[in-house]
Amino acid sequence: MPVTLRQLRYFQALVEHGSFSRAAESVFVSQPALSLQIRELEAALGGPLVERESRGVLLTRLGKEVHEQTLRVLDETLLLETMGKQYEEGSIRVSVGVVSSLAPYLLPGLLKRLNAGSPRLEPDVIEASGQDLVAGLLAGRLDAAIVSLPLGMMELPEQELFEDRFLIAGRADRLDALRSQGYEPVPEDMSRTDIGPLLTLADGHCMADQVLGACSMWRLQEVRRGAESLATLARLVAADAGLTLLPETAVLCEGAATPGLSFLRFAEPEPSRRIGLAHRIAADGQRWIDMLAEAAKEAGEELTRKARAEIS
Repeated sequence: MPVTLRQLRYFQALVEHGSFSRAAESVFVSQPALSLQIRELEAALGGPLVERESRGVLLTRLGKEVHEQTLRVLDETLLLETMGKQYEEGSIRVSVGVVSSLAPYLLPGLLKRLNAGSPRLEPDVIEASGQDLVAGLLAGRLDAAIVSLPLGMMELPEQELFEDRFLIAGRADRLDALRSQGYEPVPEDMSRTDIGPLLTLADGHCMADQVLGACSMWRLQEVRRGAESLATLARLVAADAGLTLLPETAVLCEGAATPGLSFLRFAEPEPSRRIGLAHRIAADGQRWIDMLAEAAKEAGEELTRKARAEIS
């Protein structure tokens, strides 16, 4: 005998109100009708869910586990019902995470494109580290996330959006020490040049690991981790605290906001990070995934195109 949504709704009402009579009133059926549905649910699940007591009902061990699952099922059902209404109203609301080293720069262009789309996609944006965003996806708190790839997790489908290359950032006199070599630098050259410490984001930020991977030959005693944002890194190196690597998506914004900050490109192939969209399997094939991916791709490519035109 299959379990039905009606049975689960009646069971939830019984747990919420604590008695068959009050539960029946809340769902607008007679008490015998509600009792019948509960008995059929118990038969389908193979055991009693509640025990009758003088003061109401008490959940059995099976009943407690079934109630937890019932809440999940009813939540997902509500999401489906709401989703249908949103399509009718021309809008879709989803929870989207954006890695914190990208969010301040990508979001203006991304939201502008989403607002102009049809149906309108209304994201509840969460900014966090890549590690926290992946945890949010796996726990169901996020529907999708814009992060650095690859994640390599079967339960999280992913698609690449754009390449975000790294540039050397610092005061002009420090960068002149690299330019004086007469050719574009590579990460290995930087480790052999007396140009000061390398500043990166703090532990927990995936971009910090990416920067250290690109500059793996840098003298370890001269690597300083601790900043929580690219804006902080930009201001530190502009104050002559050392050098850092900034992604193309951030350089125009941080360059305009930070007097004294200069940039230098690496020789090809330039180190970079791959930005992509990951989402829960439940969202596979839904139209809003393609809408979000297209808008993020266009916004990211616009940022990188402008950076490449400005800093050659």
